[in-house]
Amino acid sequence: MVPKVALDYRPALLSPAGIGRAVRELSRALAARTDVAVHLFAHSLAAARVPCRLPAPGRLHRLPIPGRSLPLLSRLGLPAERLAGNCAVFHWTDYVQPPIGRARAVLTIHDLAFARDPSWHGDDAATLRDRTTRAAAAATAIVVPSRATADDVRRELPRAPAPVVAPFGSDHVPAATLPRPRDLPADYLLALGTVEPRKNHATLLAALRALPAAPPLLVVVGARGWAVDDVAAALRAAERDGRVRWLEHADDRTVWSLLQHARALVYPSLWEGFGFPPLEAMALGVPVVAHDCAPLAELCDGNALLCDARSPAAIADAIGRVLGDAALRERLRRGGPLRAATFRWADCAAMHARVYREALA
Repeated sequence: MVPKVALDYRPALLSPAGIGRAVRELSRALAARTDVAVHLFAHSLAAARVPCRLPAPGRLHRLPIPGRSLPLLSRLGLPAERLAGNCAVFHWTDYVQPPIGRARAVLTIHDLAFARDPSWHGDDAATLRDRTTRAAAAATAIVVPSRATADDVRRELPRAPAPVVAPFGSDHVPAATLPRPRDLPADYLLALGTVEPRKNHATLLAALRALPAAPPLLVVVGARGWAVDDVAAALRAAERDGRVRWLEHADDRTVWSLLQHARALVYPSLWEGFGFPPLEAMALGVPVVAHDCAPLAELCDGNALLCDARSPAAIADAIGRVLGDAALRERLRRGGPLRAATFRWADCAAMHARVYREALA
């Protein structure tokens, strides 16, 4: 009998990137399999910002049920798995977990950045830690996207189930070349990611000022996160000076076009659980400058130029090397796609299907 598995699909409907991307692509890859019956828990009052294109026979369960009512519904005999096809396994895919009843819980922990440095999440760090600790204690299985995150889970949650490493894929990146955005110069750098303390935009702006020669335009794509006022003011000031273009919102087509034509992706994020933007850039043969931390070193495996992104001088030096060293650029352009091709959503789905079977067993 094919096991019925429910995934919390709400992040996929609300965010085009990050966790939303991971949940959306994993759901598609699972729905293409014959050994798992996929049901998507998508109940919410929030309007969908990203369309659901789940292949048959996957099923979407979506009613205007507010999240705050889920605990009451669970107490009344309608836990999350019953609201999503009465599944035997429920996959918690985010940091807010709907209450379940008798279903076996599988938990994805994308990262434990809030435990590594609580200042990156401010007042939310304690809440994130408490939720994740409780969910890990209730989970039958835990899945993580990298060995670095698995190490963090073993250190921070020693009583939790041993984490299973199931890296995400890169084959959602379009192969077709898109036209370069007309309102941009031919020469620009790209930074992708929510504007928040961990993504480290302030140090990146300082690095641009530290470059000895006038750098290319920096295009920043990222919505406002928390504690953003000072950085947002600096970005807008740099925009007025002609050094930066900040797009707070961009659809996939725009992002792929920007990424395909960038001289380099600059990714100074101080910590990641996985790191979609560097992987997507590598898939397109775009050179990557990124912070030298365990998750990104694991992901790129020598196919990016890593530096200490806590230092403006180090970022500036790395940008200068990528712009000025043709041999380095060519090595990254050749190696990136080969490395990215080892990350496939079908493999990610196969590992999750195994986890679901083992959870039921």
